[in-house]
Amino acid sequence: MKLCILLFLTLSVCALRAQNPLLPAMLADEAWNVLPPHPRLFADAARWETLKQKLVKDEVSRQIFAVVQSSAERVLDQPPVAYVDKGAFWHGPMRQAQGRILALAMTWRLTGDARFSSRAKVEMQTMADLPSWYPQHFLDTAEGALGMAMGLDWLHDSLTAEERAHFETALIEKALRASFEDEDKKSWISGNNNWTAVCHGGLVIGALAVAEREPALARRIVERALKNIPRFAQLYAPAGAYSEGPDYWAYGTTFYALMAEALRTTFGTTCGLERAPGFLQTADYTLQMTAPSGQLYNFADNGSGLGYEPIMFWFARELRRAELIQRELTNLSTLTDAIASGTPRDDASRMLPLALLWRHPTLTAAQAPERGLTWWSEGGSQPQAVMRSAWNDPRATFVGIKAGRADDSHAHMDIGSFILEANGVRWAVDLGRESYPHARANGIANTDLFSTTQDSRRWSIFRCGPDSHNLLRFDDAAQRVDAKAEIHPKEGGFVVDLTPVIRDQVTTARRQFTLRPDRSVIISDEWQTGDKTTEVTWQWLTHATATVEPDGFVLKQSGESLHLRATASSPLAFSIEDVSQPRNKFDSSNPALSRLIIRLTTPRRSDGSISVTASPDLAK
Repeated sequence: MKLCILLFLTLSVCALRAQNPLLPAMLADEAWNVLPPHPRLFADAARWETLKQKLVKDEVSRQIFAVVQSSAERVLDQPPVAYVDKGAFWHGPMRQAQGRILALAMTWRLTGDARFSSRAKVEMQTMADLPSWYPQHFLDTAEGALGMAMGLDWLHDSLTAEERAHFETALIEKALRASFEDEDKKSWISGNNNWTAVCHGGLVIGALAVAEREPALARRIVERALKNIPRFAQLYAPAGAYSEGPDYWAYGTTFYALMAEALRTTFGTTCGLERAPGFLQTADYTLQMTAPSGQLYNFADNGSGLGYEPIMFWFARELRRAELIQRELTNLSTLTDAIASGTPRDDASRMLPLALLWRHPTLTAAQAPERGLTWWSEGGSQPQAVMRSAWNDPRATFVGIKAGRADDSHAHMDIGSFILEANGVRWAVDLGRESYPHARANGIANTDLFSTTQDSRRWSIFRCGPDSHNLLRFDDAAQRVDAKAEIHPKEGGFVVDLTPVIRDQVTTARRQFTLRPDRSVIISDEWQTGDKTTEVTWQWLTHATATVEPDGFVLKQSGESLHLRATASSPLAFSIEDVSQPRNKFDSSNPALSRLIIRLTTPRRSDGSISVTASPDLAK
């Protein structure tokens, strides 16, 4: 009988929008009339009992829980999180509290030790007593909503009626209702960046935690999310590359999947969120964007380090692909070894408890499928491509290529830029983001920091503007932000059509990347000038020690060397600039950073070209 009811609900809860089957389906009335009991977010009572058995039978599950429990135990004697704005709003404190609540609540459910539930209530009480959850930076509010919702649901059986009412009221008033205040000023509601996923995801989970008490409000929250989330989901189309880059991928993707999973465990359906074009394919994205050194291709506002990503357990389970979690399993062993040695680390994700819920015991070890040595994503706002000479070789040559447009979320003026690794060294670098708090504290207003108009002050920040990227430039002019460059495969590599983004500088421009069998890389640039003589600059940013040679440069770093040899249509001038020191007070320093410059002049109405071959020393 129970199975029949569940099947009926699964088939009937969604009323599909006939005009577009790819849009999320809205929940039907029947779904809201039959809410399951608490706990219901990501696991019901039966699932929690199953988890206890999994800890006995599955080594990986035991390892995950060992890290979670260690985190919870270290919190027991610590004071509650302090909500202090240190230039980054309350984002850090809210996330810290969220992680504590998840770890403490899970440890209580799996051990029955009341110390952990009591300590979780202290965090929830502290959060509930705040005058607000920083709605002026609503990302923080949404993170708080998720933390409080998980505490309410997972600790439901340990809460008194008074505690439950107090925490529910805080969640309802300081997050759910607050999200409707000045709604027209909240760009995240219909946005197309990570804010949209995080804010809607946190609020939906919060709404489902209190749906019995505020059914109309909860339904309003969920339906607003389902209406607007497709605009965010377009970031994965058509083939899984994420336009904000691999660092922000983890943030937005996790909350998008959390929303889908919360709907599934509450109503028996994801409303089709995972069917968004490219979304399930995005499971491979960060693997492709990870260079042989283990660092990410950190274009735009991304960092180069990838943290522990529990979301990969979700993708592995959904796709039944064990190889997707090999990196997480390796990192998990490092964390559990640290606990065993008495030196536990704090670099596990605050979402790690969810990895235990998504862990499928049959997905332990698997040979990764044969992947091609090149990968690219056409379409979308930020086309990206990579080439590598081999997988699983730390000395392999790797090239990451970026096209797209500059007026996108977290984007830089980096169209046509690239990174290059060989022999374990990143020779051509991208600096990633400038510190937001540092920029704000030193004269860049928040509106300027994220404005991507042509004349925005954002481009005066060294790490955001064209001076810090590996570009082909004409008369040192800035790229156009209202245009997009595409990437196309060609002759064992890729070509970027730069013409749209430099249309007012030269008539045409193309940049081609070719990876040769000897692990060298050729970067070939061609252009055609218009009605004026044009000064052309070729840029390469590096942390290596560089010296000028008659035909290019020699780079040395970590006992390795790389030769850059250039040929061109006009005489070349080579120079090396020290760009390690800040140019402005809002710039951070960039220790040991140099910019290699090649300059040439192309007469009016002429074809110009430069070809640079980057050859690693293969003697070792």
